[in-house]
Amino acid sequence: MRTKRFVRHVFVLCLALLVLASCSNQASTRILFIGNSYTYVNGGIDKQLEGVAHSIATSRQTAAGYTLERHWNEADALRAIRRGGWSYVVLQEQSQTPIFDQQKFYHFAREFDREIRAGGAQTILLMTWERPDSIAYGVTTANLAAAYNAIGTELGAKVAPAGLAFARSLHERPDLLLYSQDGHPTIYGTYLIACMLYGTIFARSPVGNLYSDTSITPEMRAYFQRIAAESLGY
Repeated sequence: MRTKRFVRHVFVLCLALLVLASCSNQASTRILFIGNSYTYVNGGIDKQLEGVAHSIATSRQTAAGYTLERHWNEADALRAIRRGGWSYVVLQEQSQTPIFDQQKFYHFAREFDREIRAGGAQTILLMTWERPDSIAYGVTTANLAAAYNAIGTELGAKVAPAGLAFARSLHERPDLLLYSQDGHPTIYGTYLIACMLYGTIFARSPVGNLYSDTSITPEMRAYFQRIAAESLGY
């Protein structure tokens, strides 16, 4: 009888350990990205972020040129939010809209935030960066930061200030190519955004993280991690 009880206890213990191991392999943080080609180029900010933070799982609703208004009206993004199970939803507005039609940006940020909160998640606003082809029309770092921070404060939502990180990096290293003429990020830009989101979501510095895209050298990885940390005040 003792032998049978011992075997049974061992079996129950092994089963418990397997369950714990299975749970530990599941992503503890699930993030949905809603945006356009700024989000999905270079394999996607979401995939870069998964590399930087192994404990997360991501999905995205993106299409070229889309605004938050168009995502709202076509409803695929809403359906994704309403499926639930998200920790955060990252909203990336079309890069000129916060300046060209600020009230529309604010309106649909509010609409999405209400749905995101109803589903038990938190909103993150991904601040974009100035476009070389639109600086003359006011699409500048300062104006974008003002627009994103204003609606972020109103909603009590986190703002990932990627635009400020781009500006800091280019002030130090104007030779670096972070984006194209129409603002699409290069792989350097996408990696820097992922580091900014890591710091915003987990409230800690990305400095020392060992992941980077294979096209980014260890020296550049360390540089972008430092820029992200300094931009977030770490």
